Amino acid sequence: MPKMKKRVVFFIESFSGGGAERVLLTILRNINKEKFDVTVLVMTDIGAQKDEFHKLGIRIVDLTASRSRFLGNVKYKLLYDIVPTKIVCWWALRGIKADTYVAFVEGYCTRLFSKVLQSKKKIAWVHIDLETFPWTLEKGIFGSVMKERDAYQKYDEVIGVSESVTDMLISRYGLHNAKTIYNPIDEKRIRRLSENKCPIDIDRSKFNIVTVGRLTRQKGYDKLIRLFPDILAANPDIRLYIIGEGEDRDLLESEIKEFGLQGNVVLTGFMNNPYSLMKVMDLFICSSLAEGFSLVIAEAMTIGLPVVSMECAGPCELLGNGKYGILCSSYDMLRDSVISLSKDENKLSELKNKAIRRRSSFDTESIVSQIECIL
Repeated sequence: MPKMKKRVVFFIESFSGGGAERVLLTILRNINKEKFDVTVLVMTDIGAQKDEFHKLGIRIVDLTASRSRFLGNVKYKLLYDIVPTKIVCWWALRGIKADTYVAFVEGYCTRLFSKVLQSKKKIAWVHIDLETFPWTLEKGIFGSVMKERDAYQKYDEVIGVSESVTDMLISRYGLHNAKTIYNPIDEKRIRRLSENKCPIDIDRSKFNIVTVGRLTRQKGYDKLIRLFPDILAANPDIRLYIIGEGEDRDLLESEIKEFGLQGNVVLTGFMNNPYSLMKVMDLFICSSLAEGFSLVIAEAMTIGLPVVSMECAGPCELLGNGKYGILCSSYDMLRDSVISLSKDENKLSELKNKAIRRRSSFDTESIVSQIECIL
């Protein structure tokens, strides 16, 4: 008699272009289909990576599915803000039978799955340092740190994507069931996609910098753009490409216009394959205020891009506290590092070699194996 598959439900907000969604895609592409029967529960079935999730051929349940966008928005508001979480949880999981329930992002997903019956196995994933960047409290998802702590303490295991995130989970929420699992990086797929033709015409005679992420305050792109008048004054042959989409696009566009940076700073929008553009860049930059792991830094090193980053939890760990890349304690230092590297080919080449040495740490097979064990 064949062994029964483990039934697992992963819960995320949407299929946006964020790092957590890309990590989940990597897990689902590589998980053992003979052992696991997977369902993805999603608040709303939209986002830049929607097609990629649907290509997987797994069951997807959309909580706000409706015949019109208006009704879908009404349903979203009801579920998110009005109907008690316990009732939403019961309604959301009707018809879904699972052995393990995974809240794959912080916030509402964590709040909702904390209401799953205690007899069921529950796992929560945390992708960011919630002490440095407490967005779940700022958005009112939890009324207080105490309520957020109570939710996490109802989980059997809480996964931090870096040691620094796990340390935060222990100190902030008093968790004794927190453990670290690095995000898996699909190295073969990334390298294959990086060989595709670059979708943008790049002037290779310039010093080209790239960054990737959602256009949100956390990523510090507004601060990065404000550095560029000084950067260009020191070296006018520098170009910056920001890959991603998000709520701050209008703000960033207005800053680019205000500082006269059109042509020097380019907002490319979301790309299903950012790697072909990253491949022809000279430097990767992370300007984030907070990161738990920084998937894009690991992806950049997989391609062989040298990395300069702001000093925050995830990047510090990924870059070995400066062993594999440059960490900056201030935006002034970030500016100076970019200028220096743009003028020093030897230093840039040395940094590239450091990135290449580090990339072997993110082996997909071993990390997905760890994830399968906890599921």
